Order: sequence, then structure tokens, then C-alpha cells
Amino acid sequence: MTNLEQLSIVDGPAPYILYTLAAAAFLWLVLGPRRYMLRWVPAVAVVSALAGVLFWYLAEDVWNLWGEPLPLRIYVFAAIAVAAVALLVPKMISLRRAWTRIAAVPVAAVVVLACSGLVNQAFEYYPTVGSLFGNTGVKIKSLAEFRAEQQATGAGHGAPPPAATAVTWVPPLNMPAHGDVLNVNIPGTISHEVSSSAYVYLPPAYLATPRAANLPVLVLIHGVPGGTIDWLRGGQINQFMDGYAAAHHGLAPIVVMPDAGARWSANPPACMDSKEGKAGTYLARDVPDWIKATFDVGTRSPRQWAVGGFSYGGTCAMTLAMNHPEAYPTFIDSSGEDRPTVAAGHAAMLSRYFNNDARAFSKQNALDVMKTRKYPGTAGIITVGSSDRYYRPQGVKVYDAMRRDGIHVTLQDAPGGHAWPAWRYGVYNNMDWLMQRLGVG
Repeated sequence: MTNLEQLSIVDGPAPYILYTLAAAAFLWLVLGPRRYMLRWVPAVAVVSALAGVLFWYLAEDVWNLWGEPLPLRIYVFAAIAVAAVALLVPKMISLRRAWTRIAAVPVAAVVVLACSGLVNQAFEYYPTVGSLFGNTGVKIKSLAEFRAEQQATGAGHGAPPPAATAVTWVPPLNMPAHGDVLNVNIPGTISHEVSSSAYVYLPPAYLATPRAANLPVLVLIHGVPGGTIDWLRGGQINQFMDGYAAAHHGLAPIVVMPDAGARWSANPPACMDSKEGKAGTYLARDVPDWIKATFDVGTRSPRQWAVGGFSYGGTCAMTLAMNHPEAYPTFIDSSGEDRPTVAAGHAAMLSRYFNNDARAFSKQNALDVMKTRKYPGTAGIITVGSSDRYYRPQGVKVYDAMRRDGIHVTLQDAPGGHAWPAWRYGVYNNMDWLMQRLGVG
């Protein structure tokens, strides 16, 4: 990436310079002739405030637009942006010089941009300038391109059959410093699910010649709204894994970021088998089968597999671990809910997904399923944002239920609220534990 693309938009001096400029720009929009300030500014302030309150009420209490409450400051930032745009016309009329009228447009744009930046800062969804345009800071290869490179260089050949561990693995001198990220399509051979593209991270030890044999696999699931690129863009998982691998002789898990369904839809499949599709089967059968066959990893034992995710993906990780412990005996649930849900509510989910059959839902709902079976080989970590008032009680509820049913689970407080600092924490803070669980560390 260029220096501009690498520029952080959530910390460092750049965002605060923007916010300072925006404050000055908003003040310029507000100040003006006496008649302008007495007539237009109060009117715009009232209308913007009412619009913000109305949108907050509709989004939170009527439509449940986001699926969970958003911080109040998000609506305040939106109201300020609306006020800046609403002041444009009266401000331009109040100005006498043509160039100042023209300047009013970019001045208002600076305010809108700063408000958008403040909303993004609350979630850290886009960490850099490049991420706004889909640039994750790494070259993403196709599977065909990767295979051609491997064939041309002879990389990966001659790997011994035993699975690599921190004790047995000796990195060859030709091992690259960074892993590869591939864009792939994982077919729904058994589930017949139609999915969008997925991503796979291959650590340096896998790219060496000979490669580290039979590495373990970590499946990471995105949120909703969101998509498969989330763990690369907001999670910066490839950069973290490269750093971890550098400190551990190139060893890190294969990371798979599959499509868990419906990205921006109000009706995601919730990692279950229902009328909305067989996402549970896809993630527990099709994804592991394809990864094993394609990369020859995770083939030794189910203990080599783990699943994790944030928000919707955290709920998915818990759901898959309880319904399919043979596929995912290890899980990390970051800021998940206590049961699969949709924005329209539980009643709507029962109707749309299960023909109003509550028993059919219970057969796959993790907190119900765990009451009917044992999990001797399962272990998990539940992380919750320390200031996440909506999701934290649900994470504690899941933790308490699992402890009562004898499942080995740990509860951790993550920094912040329902945003990337808390979501990344689940994986970042627990990699040593995860590598031990997966048989490498």
C-alpha cells in the first residue's frame, strides 16, 4: 500500500486534525449575519435534533434496524452531519461573494466526513484509508495463482507426514517472512449452499519447502451486516498472524474466513439448518472437507479445528461448537448473543426459519442442545466488551449455562464496547491457548 493508504483513520494525528478542521468548519457554518443566526440556525438545529430523535426511535424501537442498540453518540454525529448539510443553502444565500458561496460546499463536506469518521471510530470497521476502498494491506491471490507459484518454485514439497509442533518444527532457511492470503470459493457439496467468495490465510511455515505438515485450522466467521473480508479489513487478522508466526518460527494456524450467509440481509441463515438454507451443514461439513482436500491440513484429528467469530459470528461459533463438536471442539465466541436471532425478533425467526415450530429451533439452539448431550472434549472462550451493555449480559448468560452443564469454558472481559477492539481481543489475546488446544504450541 502507499503511505496514504496505510494512514490510520481511527488513531494517530490524522483523525484529530480532521475533527479540529470540522469543528472550525461547523462554527463557520453557524456564524453569520444576525438575521441568519436568529432565523436559520435555530430552525436547522431544531429540525436536525428532531430528525435525529425520530430516526433513533424508529431504528431502535420500531424497526430494530441494527439488531442491537447503537451508542447514542452515533445518532448525535448523524444529526450534526444533517445540520451541516441543511445549513448549506441559507449559508450560501447569506454570503455576498461568489467564492465564499462555492466554498460552503466543501466546508460542509468536511463536517460530514468528520461525523462519518467519528461513527467509524466507534466501531473501527475501517482502520485505514486503504480499507475504505477494500485494500486490506496485503496482496490477495487467487487459488489458481497460488498453485501456479507453488508448482513453479517447488514450494511445499517433501513435507514429512507427522503434524508439525513447536517442538518438532525446524524452519528451513527459505521460509518466507509473511503468509499468503487467497481468495477462494468453497462449494456446498453436501449442503448445496450457494456462497460468496471466502478467504484463506496460509502462514509462513506452510509456504516453506519443506512445509510444516498438517497444520491446524481456525475458522473465523464475520458479523452481520458484514462479509467475509471483515476479518482481513477490520480484524487485520493476516497482519496479526504474520506477527505471531514471526515470533513462533513461522507457525500459525491456517485461517479460513468463509461466507456464513446473507452478508447485508435481515435474514442471515444463523449458522443453522432451516428454511433459509443449510448453513450449519455448510460450515461444519463442506468447509472442513474442502479445506482438508485442498490444502492437506487439519486431517489428523478434530482437535486440530477451532471456530471463532464476533457478534453474529460469535453466536455462530457457539452454535456450531454445540451442534457439531465433532467438527469444532474448540471455539472462541467474541461478543455473541445467547441465541441465534434476526433483527425482526425471535417470533419472526421462528416463523420464517422454522414454520413456527419452536421445538425445531430448540433442536439447534446451543443453550437447549447442551442440556441433552455431553462435551468431554470441548473447550471454549467467551469474550465480552467491558462496556458492551447489550451483549455483555448475554455472554455471561452463555458462560453460566455452559459451566452448569460441565463444559470447560472461560469468560474474559475485552476492552471497549461492541466494536473491533473487543472483537479482535478474542483471537489476539488467546493465541497461545489456541495453539496448545490445536496441538502445535
